[in-house]
Amino acid sequence: MSNRIFIKYTLIPAIPLFLFAIIAVDPYLWTSSEIHHFYIELFAVVFSGVIAFYYILHARNLNDKFSLFIGIGFSVSASIDLLHVAVSFSLMEKVDFLKYFIPQTWFAGRIFLSSMLLVAIAKYSSLVPEELVLSKIDQSDNKENRITRKLPPLNIDQKKLDEKPQKNLIIYLIFLGIVAGSIAIVSFFLVFPASVLDDYSLHRPYEIPPLILFTIALIFFYKKRLYLKKDVIYKGILIYLLVDIFSQIIMSYSTRSFDTAHNVAHLLKDVGYFVNIIALALSGIRYTINLKERSELIQNQYEKIKESEKLKDEFINIAAHELRTPIQPILALSIFLANKKGMIEEYKDHIEIIIKNSKRLQKLSEEILDAARIESRSLDLNLERFDLIGLMSNMLGDYSNQTDRNNIVIKFVNEGKDIDWNIQLAKQERVNLFVYADKDRIVQVLSNILINSIKFTKKGSITIDVKRAYNRVFVKIRDSGPGIDKEILPRLFDKFITGSPSGTGLGLYICKNIIEAHGGNIWAKNNDENKGATFTFTLPIDSQTLVQF
Repeated sequence: MSNRIFIKYTLIPAIPLFLFAIIAVDPYLWTSSEIHHFYIELFAVVFSGVIAFYYILHARNLNDKFSLFIGIGFSVSASIDLLHVAVSFSLMEKVDFLKYFIPQTWFAGRIFLSSMLLVAIAKYSSLVPEELVLSKIDQSDNKENRITRKLPPLNIDQKKLDEKPQKNLIIYLIFLGIVAGSIAIVSFFLVFPASVLDDYSLHRPYEIPPLILFTIALIFFYKKRLYLKKDVIYKGILIYLLVDIFSQIIMSYSTRSFDTAHNVAHLLKDVGYFVNIIALALSGIRYTINLKERSELIQNQYEKIKESEKLKDEFINIAAHELRTPIQPILALSIFLANKKGMIEEYKDHIEIIIKNSKRLQKLSEEILDAARIESRSLDLNLERFDLIGLMSNMLGDYSNQTDRNNIVIKFVNEGKDIDWNIQLAKQERVNLFVYADKDRIVQVLSNILINSIKFTKKGSITIDVKRAYNRVFVKIRDSGPGIDKEILPRLFDKFITGSPSGTGLGLYICKNIIEAHGGNIWAKNNDENKGATFTFTLPIDSQTLVQF
């Protein structure tokens, strides 16, 4: 990634900048006047002021030393540029004075800004742990390693990240401020040694120190891998550093004020500022979009939490009611029987009621425990090979009393052919379909769906259709009841969702997770013309496709 960034943001932009540096060698190619210099520098003052305002505001809001140093650097640079341009314009007739005043004040602004950028990047910039992880992953050459590679622990001292070196900060600011301010003020009445050299190719040697500092700041930018930062302002800083390096190089061989090198260097400085502003604008737009998306996400999560809390409250009420319903007859009849004397056969009906409600209570407890296992991802499967047709035949025999009592006709179909499950039970004619699954859990799924179908089908038929396709078993259970409420249907397999006045709303949620743990799928739909509903689930025949919790 670093190579791509270097090529894109350093090597490619360096090509036109290098051409500008060659063109600027001719001092007479583009000469200008004091008024042109005034306008160019005025743009620099405005641009740097905007940049300084953003970074200082950002530093104030986030207590960010990196932004603070850059903001102060641009603000002081803007102030010196304003002094530079004001004096140059008002004293434009004093050519000898401007010959030394302009390069010396330019140097004052450049040395301060380059120092602040270097300190900000070298000392107060850092990657957060997530960005370091991304950089380690990106350095892996093998695509598979990017997924499976175990990264070494990050040696990050959180105290150092949170450290607030106020004392050092004040020292840096005071020292650099004194240096820059002194240079600017002294330039009114003092010519620095070798400020401008007429007889050498390097006419302005004072441009070398800022050039070195800008270059070191660029090196530290890559050394600290700040290109990994997602915020586009860091890309803007990267390009800006490169532009400033070339502007310092070009300014260093300016023979006199307002010659080609002088004008190109000033223009490049404005371009660098403008690049920074564009980066800040794009960063602000992206931040606004991300903030809006996060606000919407938070709102959606809040609505889901509210809905979840509502469902939990409803579940508690339902569970309390469901638990109380079987407990009351168990308790009452147990007390009744405890006070009675006689043969146990006399109280057989009472005992059956106790057994029935005990089973209901047991089922409710198992549903709650299964839901807890699913949430903790500890639902285990005891896999075995068994005959699904035989299992379903046995289950239909168990439910025959209920279906006969409700005048419900059960149709059992396998591969498009009707099966008489009574004959299957009598083992007179066996049709087998073997699967590799958890037998008890599949019974739990079938029982839940069949009981619901029987409950809602007051009179009519239930069709069970089993077939094999694509190395999977498809089981369809179709009833002729009233169908599923359209409001409930999209959330039918969620927790605590039920269309019945009784029940916890956990049954189908558990069924869904059992089937998916086997590597299958389950869904439901209403039949045409609102004539009942159809539940379908699939099971893979190949044991290799099973998914364990």
